[in-house]
Amino acid sequence: MGGVAQSVVMTPAGVIFTSLNVNSGKKGHENDNALTVCKRVVEEKGFVGLYRGLQPMALRQATNWASRAGFTEICRTTLKLQQYGVIGEIAAGAIGGVGSCWNTPIETVRVLIARDVSMGKNPKKFGEYWNDMVEDQGYPGLFRGIKPRAVQAIWQTVFMVVVPTLMGI
Repeated sequence: MGGVAQSVVMTPAGVIFTSLNVNSGKKGHENDNALTVCKRVVEEKGFVGLYRGLQPMALRQATNWASRAGFTEICRTTLKLQQYGVIGEIAAGAIGGVGSCWNTPIETVRVLIARDVSMGKNPKKFGEYWNDMVEDQGYPGLFRGIKPRAVQAIWQTVFMVVVPTLMGI
């Protein structure tokens, strides 16, 4: 549920920072900032435009946190990494973080939706983006950016799943 709730804030933020990246240096966007992007998207697409991509964001966030916690717990107990103390806990968190990246294709599609909204285009359906990506780049294209995402997932899982466990929280 935390991941789904997080998507309510993250979806507009994703549209805004994607727009800032996509339109950087383009004519008419020289003075873009979070407020000007927000205003432009609302003028072009209505308030709902800020929430294009909410479903994939909610799905990704929910599965992301469930996967981190679940894979970390499997590593602690089934792989018995907890017997190695703090090092075992950190290893379990690292494996759990990397394992949570299975849902990268959902994030890839979400970014493509945000990109199109940012460029003033009407976004397509989730499956259309998926099929286009597979046709253009094969299935590996759906996993664009997985390496930095995995690094981020490791430290997030260690600090937000493992550390609270070590602290008894």
